[in-house]
Parts: sequence; structure tokens; C-alpha cells
Amino acid sequence: MNKKNLLRDFIIANIAGGLSGIFMLIGIFLQEFGVLPKFPCTFLYTTHMYCPGCGGTRALLWLFKGRVIKSICYNPAVFLGVILILYYEVTVLLTIISKKDKKFYTKSIVPVIIYVSIVLVFAVIRDILLVGFGIDMLG
Repeated sequence: MNKKNLLRDFIIANIAGGLSGIFMLIGIFLQEFGVLPKFPCTFLYTTHMYCPGCGGTRALLWLFKGRVIKSICYNPAVFLGVILILYYEVTVLLTIISKKDKKFYTKSIVPVIIYVSIVLVFAVIRDILLVGFGIDMLG
């Protein structure tokens, strides 16, 4: 393991992710304040069901307000995504600053598979409640 390359990749990923996140947040806030138009979800418009991303903006806004449970109810992808990113950040930083060549992170895809599975199961359950029982979780 080459710590210089790991540090370089860590910095590049954080700059790219940080800039993307900033532009996304600016867009969200401009939409929330009516400066930019809100575009309807094409999936919802054509199927009358929610896509796995529906509720993500509201979930993010509630997470910023510190209302974690409400955020998770709108869409757990946001909160779980933050947890997954924090896990990556901490484990890579620990690897970079460790004095020995100890590796704290893993290149395993299992956490990502678990994340995607939870998000998809939530989306399916939310749509079953909507279509089958008329319960609109995003109402």
C-alpha cells in the first residue's frame, strides 16, 4: 500500500465530491426559495409511483435541521449515504495517519450492496403502501 497515492486519491475524491455537493446544495436551496424552477420526477409522472430518490431533497433538508428520524422517513438513502461516506472518510484517514502499514479500510463492495438493498426495499415498501393502500408517505 502506497500512502502517497492513497492520500492523493483521497484529496482528489474529496475535492470532487465536495464541489459536487456544494453545487447540488446551491441548486436545492435556489429551488426551495423559488429562484430556480422545480422539475417534476419523470418516474412519478409516468408511473404514479415514487422512484428510489423521491423525498431525497426533503430528507436532506430535515437532516440539516437535525431531525434524523423525519429525514429517514422521507428517504433513508440520504442518512445512510452520509454514514457510508463518513465510514470511508474515517477509515482512509486512519490508514493515512497510522505509523505502521495498517489498513483500516476495505475495498469490499458489501457496504454499498447493503446500502442499495435498503434503499430499494424502502422504495418498494413505500410504493406498495401508496398503490395498494393509498398511504402516501411523502404526501
